[in-house]
Amino acid sequence: MSYALLAAGAACILLVGNGLYTLLWHPLASYPGPRLAALTKWYRAYFDLVHDGGWLEHLEELHRQYGPVVRVAASELHFAEPAAYHDIHNFTNRFAKDPELYRAFDLPQASFGQVDPVAAKTRRDTLGPLFSRQGIRKFEFVIQDKVDLLVNRLIEEGSTRQPVNLFLAFRSFSFDTIMSYCFATSYHSLEHERFAHPMIPIIFKVNVLTWTLRYFPFLMSLVRYGPRFITSRLSPVAVGFQGLFDHFDKRVDEVLSEPESLGAAGHDTVFHHLINGKRERPSKEVLIEEAITLFGAGSETTAAAVTTAIFHVLNDKRIRERVMEELREAWPDPTMRLSAQEIEKLPYLTAVIKETLRFAPGVVTPAPRIVHQDSVIAGHPIPAGTTVAIGATFVHLNPEIYEDPKRFKPERWLKEGAQALESAYFIPFSKGPRMCLGHYLAWCEMYLVLANVLRKTDITVFETDETDFEFRQYWMPIFRGRQLKGFVEPRID
Repeated sequence: MSYALLAAGAACILLVGNGLYTLLWHPLASYPGPRLAALTKWYRAYFDLVHDGGWLEHLEELHRQYGPVVRVAASELHFAEPAAYHDIHNFTNRFAKDPELYRAFDLPQASFGQVDPVAAKTRRDTLGPLFSRQGIRKFEFVIQDKVDLLVNRLIEEGSTRQPVNLFLAFRSFSFDTIMSYCFATSYHSLEHERFAHPMIPIIFKVNVLTWTLRYFPFLMSLVRYGPRFITSRLSPVAVGFQGLFDHFDKRVDEVLSEPESLGAAGHDTVFHHLINGKRERPSKEVLIEEAITLFGAGSETTAAAVTTAIFHVLNDKRIRERVMEELREAWPDPTMRLSAQEIEKLPYLTAVIKETLRFAPGVVTPAPRIVHQDSVIAGHPIPAGTTVAIGATFVHLNPEIYEDPKRFKPERWLKEGAQALESAYFIPFSKGPRMCLGHYLAWCEMYLVLANVLRKTDITVFETDETDFEFRQYWMPIFRGRQLKGFVEPRID
């Protein structure tokens, strides 16, 4: 018998033996779930890749079939019980992020991609003051300037009597805002005709690469560093991904060569704190990764929330009239500025924003954590080394917590018990030590944009309905349907 046959036989025996161990004797063998998912990662890959970001939808089917806890990989469990969220994401356990997922973003040194809780805390301590409530208050005048420009540009584009692309307009606003906070400069995307700045579509196009890079990580180096003529043959999206790194490489070089430009901005900037902070200056690669993180998290998530909110307000006459009544009473003269602090006091607009964030959280992929010691999650014993997760949608759309969860109902946040509901089961920015760093910025932007756009413009939605907001799951939600458009006129009442 040849050595090749012996090797093949040994490999088969090893493969079969590993499969039997995984199914019969593994510490998670008693947890229900599809056997194929326990045996191979390609089970999930099929839904991520072939079904175009369809894993989240399939997870819902799995929980209907198997119950509140499902074994979705050899050493991974997914939970549908909301109590699990607090057991996983809290300040006591501090479970580490699972590197197997986060390597797909190729941002291992950025605040988002750091899997080590200690290293992540150090970075958050550096950036925390900038993204605190007080820090955002100091930056608010810049946000307001961009909101004013957004409103003026919407009215200007609307004067052509053609539908205005609100989807791109809100992304132009959030992109210009976060780049000003990072680099003390605007990319002037709001001023582009039809809001067609070339950087705007990149983030949701690049997101589509997420699962490809997760399952084929060797492509990452090719996409980032390979010649353009090769990456262009792979996919136009790959070229966009490469271009994103190239762009911020140059931008960081400019900042490092002229750091004094950040100090002359008239407001604090993220990169001024990173470069001139008390801690050791981060490397150029770290700065590039942080820039890309802030670009993605600071532009797409808030813009998607504003887009969703505007649609639901305009699409429901009852909601629209109640919002407008509240705004007119609180803001009789819209030529005067109204601060975010004053807008926050409007209960119904606040309820609209909360309902938007419940309905469409910025991140929909379950964020996996690794249990570092034997633990109990939602009453279930979990052995050390297990990866655990629960997606935000399994909390926000749970009918036992939220009545009629798939209906947009701002009034739920004005009822008795709403404060307790928010404290326990409202998680659009996650919870615990890895909670979204920019949540105060997001709230401020949403208050200012929604109040100003609704109070100063009259928008009629064009060829958009609720089905256009069904999404594919690529970490962030990517809407399947048409981009939100509308006819825009200045409001005269």
